Amino acid sequence: MEKHLITEAQHFDEKRFTKINIIRNKNSVAFLLNFLPGQHMKSHNHPKRELYLYVVQGSGVFLVDGEEVEVEKEDVIYCGKEEQIGFTNKGEENVSIYCTMTKLSD
Repeated sequence: MEKHLITEAQHFDEKRFTKINIIRNKNSVAFLLNFLPGQHMKSHNHPKRELYLYVVQGSGVFLVDGEEVEVEKEDVIYCGKEEQIGFTNKGEENVSIYCTMTKLSD
């Protein structure tokens, strides 16, 4: 068993958003994405993986396969292996998103 605090992974950087790994093993990784106001993550996908995202704090807009999806604290998003996903913090407060990415079997 491992126990971690989300607050320990809430590191923000003026230059770009941060990705802080919390737990990692051969099949999955749990991490926190942290965005200051105005910061952006370009659209990308994760072949052979599925992604679960939980908004811990703040609000913003995911771009999923070209469609804007507004989210706020406590929203949960699921993305499949082929979906393109990006994010922008369009608000005035910091955003932290807890993510779990799992490897899909072949």
